[in-house]
Amino acid sequence: MESVVGPVIDKALDAVMKKVESGKKLTTEDLVVLMLGMFRETNRRIDDLNRRVDTLFEAFNKRVDALENEINGRFNAYDEKIALLDKKIDDKFAELDKKIDEKFTILDRKIDEKVSELMRRIDEVDGKAESRSSSLSVRIDSINARIDAIYGELNGRINGLAERIDRLYELLGRIYETLIKQVSGP
Repeated sequence: MESVVGPVIDKALDAVMKKVESGKKLTTEDLVVLMLGMFRETNRRIDDLNRRVDTLFEAFNKRVDALENEINGRFNAYDEKIALLDKKIDDKFAELDKKIDEKFTILDRKIDEKVSELMRRIDEVDGKAESRSSSLSVRIDSINARIDAIYGELNGRINGLAERIDRLYELLGRIYETLIKQVSGP
């Protein structure tokens, strides 16, 4: 529709501008053509703004996706490390069971030491995993706060733009009324 109406409005605007330049009095139709031109330009600016907002949202979504992939990769790495630790623990217990069977009396004291060492290592690993999980939760909360801030800022900008458009429409209405009064005479 714009491709058909656009050139017509452009030609009509050129004709009205020539009238204005030559100092001729504008008709109601001329004023309507001026308003249509202003509406068209306003719509063009809104479309440009929408394209910029879409571009920002696409970039933002890509950053969120990249962050999500990184977090998933880290969780997978933690799972692999825990599986390796489980295997090591299982291997140690198998070794200890064999030694217990062979030298139960002699190795009873050593088994207690090994179990204590393993428990300490498990506690360390558990403490590290808990610390990393807490750190990750803090980072996720921080990212969520940044997302909320960006979302709030975008909403503020959109609301500000809507208010500016409303003021433009109001100003346009007053200009139109003034022009009508001037055209119709004192």
